[in-house]
Amino acid sequence: METEKLRIYDEHRVAQDIASRQTIHEQGYWYETFHCWVISREDEKDMIYLQLRSEDKKDFPGLFDITAAGHLLADETVKDGVREVREELGLKVSFNELISLGTIKDQLAIGGFLDNEHCHCFLYHKKTTMTKRSSYKRKKYPVWQK
Repeated sequence: METEKLRIYDEHRVAQDIASRQTIHEQGYWYETFHCWVISREDEKDMIYLQLRSEDKKDFPGLFDITAAGHLLADETVKDGVREVREELGLKVSFNELISLGTIKDQLAIGGFLDNEHCHCFLYHKKTTMTKRSSYKRKKYPVWQK
């Protein structure tokens, strides 16, 4: 995973080079990610699904996270990022079903971990109830209740 090749960008999202994931995080280079928040309406409640990260994860173990997210590889487009939804949730979603929320710049520095992301954010409105996938420890939590 640390050897995955990612495209390096400047802070204005102009492509610069390609490097390993490890190098990108060690040097604090900018790169692109894909984020997809899954929402639904169940029993008259608006819901948002969160991911509970495995205790075995290197970064941020045991914490809640975006429904489905990941690094965009050097040879991938933003549209290719929809693979994260399939890989992490088992949902067959097309890019055209997603609602773009825009791109945000996110920066984080913890010890030797430097994270500078251009996050391509999307929303997916799931029409049916999602079941919990125990291997990924997904949970759902209400956004708000009326």
